[in-house]
Amino acid sequence: MINGPAKVAVIFKPFSGGVDVDHVYREGIYLIWPWNTAYQFNIRQQLVDTTIKILMENGVTTNVQINYRFWPLPDSLPVIFRKYGVKYPNIIVQPEVESAVRIVISDLTPEQLYDMHFDTIRRQILRHAQKNLKLANVNLEDLVILKIELPKRVVEAIESKLQQEQLVKEYDFKDSVAERQKRIRITEASAIKMAEDTINKGLTPEYLQLRQIEAFEKLSLSNNSKTIIVPRSSTPVMFNGQ
Repeated sequence: MINGPAKVAVIFKPFSGGVDVDHVYREGIYLIWPWNTAYQFNIRQQLVDTTIKILMENGVTTNVQINYRFWPLPDSLPVIFRKYGVKYPNIIVQPEVESAVRIVISDLTPEQLYDMHFDTIRRQILRHAQKNLKLANVNLEDLVILKIELPKRVVEAIESKLQQEQLVKEYDFKDSVAERQKRIRITEASAIKMAEDTINKGLTPEYLQLRQIEAFEKLSLSNNSKTIIVPRSSTPVMFNGQ
């Protein structure tokens, strides 16, 4: 028996208890009895690309295209062989991965699926599938979501709804800005009125007359000759004497 690169064999011994669970035959050349049978496994990372059709929560069908990478635990190959056989990728790996995809996505509505980031969905699926495949002695290295396809009519309905919601938010924002500007104008008008009231209360006729007299006194100190007339019921008036 010759095991090439990344090949591992499990021996079935019909006269010695069946599957040899104590030995794993790695790369190299081995001599085996002709009545024993060797079953080879590829222990490289294997890549699988598949598309899964899923019925979502409200009856909408979506197609999810994924690929995933996995490899068996070499020391556990006798157990894998005994439980699932050489075609374990089709018997345990693919069903578990597809089941995880369905469990995660089938609980979502089309709107949630449309809004969610692929990586968020990917991590949930990967965590669920890794947990189950670990029990089967298979390491699920990674999973990638390549495409999620919703029916065209569903996508159009979601986009229309999002546009309407965006318009509502825009109108609400404009109303909020207008209301804020209104409050600012009311506050400014109130402040101006209070200032005017304060000033008007202090501008009595007597106070204005006194300020005018003080101003005329300062002007009278100049060298130009001036005539000041002070009426009984009015403020003083100054004339240039030239």
